[in-house]
Amino acid sequence: MKKTGSAIIIFITIVAIIVGLFLFDSFVANRSSQNLYQSFTDDDVSKSGIIDEHGLFDGDQSLLWSLNNEIQDCARKNNMNILVFLPDSSRSRYSDDMVCDFTTDKLNSVFGENSDGVLYYLDISGKRPASDDIATSARANLIYTDSICDSIFSLLDPYLPSSSSSEPLDPKQIGEAISKFCFYISYYNTNTPRESYFHASTSDPPVYVYMKNGETYVTKSAPPSKKWVVLIVSELIGALVTLIMYLVSKHNYKFKSKTNPRIYLASDAINLTQNADIFQGTHTTKVRIESSSGGGSRGGFSGGGGHHGGSVGHHVHHR
Repeated sequence: MKKTGSAIIIFITIVAIIVGLFLFDSFVANRSSQNLYQSFTDDDVSKSGIIDEHGLFDGDQSLLWSLNNEIQDCARKNNMNILVFLPDSSRSRYSDDMVCDFTTDKLNSVFGENSDGVLYYLDISGKRPASDDIATSARANLIYTDSICDSIFSLLDPYLPSSSSSEPLDPKQIGEAISKFCFYISYYNTNTPRESYFHASTSDPPVYVYMKNGETYVTKSAPPSKKWVVLIVSELIGALVTLIMYLVSKHNYKFKSKTNPRIYLASDAINLTQNADIFQGTHTTKVRIESSSGGGSRGGFSGGGGHHGGSVGHHVHHR
């Protein structure tokens, strides 16, 4: 019974530590994590629209004006920035990574880092196969996941020319696809449950996007739900291992109360002698040890593409 009581005390102590860590994280640690999120306002609506690098609508400005209004209405309705980019032939040699780098830079430069936004890179550059990309930023990452974007691409493909087609591009056909894109952006924003969090691991620095109490957060630290799953599981495993080790040790070893050494000695047979060391002076010599390694300092660096600011995710589709 005594063994069981000791084990319960150890387990309760571990649980108390977990609860203490939870309270500390909730009331102290989380408050120090800066929220980098930039919320959408109606003043941003004018930034949404089409960038027609290809010049597809040069001969039909009224259609371009109508599509821009439709995109801006969609942006206002869904409280997020929306941009459609139509590349020209100079980007026909872009790899998928280059497309993602370009759309990240464009999204951040037009709307700002960590702001709600979607950029649809509709590849009409002449590349075969075409590389369409839906780039999502901040809260949009929680809505337009890989599966949702795959559905959008599949629904838009019938309105778009295939890469093998040699027919000239039809502005009205592309315009219809853009209108459908706006419709699906609104549809999935309304009818899709949100993801719990998104990790922009290639951003510099890497950031997390999540919702808390109805507000959007973009932070360098993991969301509370992710941190606590890891913490609680690790603490429970530690508690279980500690409990098992305690029970095994109690089972294998018989702990007895300590014995009084006086029972082995007669009281008149003990003689104690006191010794003392007296130092007359001290002398210390310091010798410098030269390192055999070369001088100077080494620093790390990160190179190559794929690292950007902001909280941008990518969904690439070939057609």
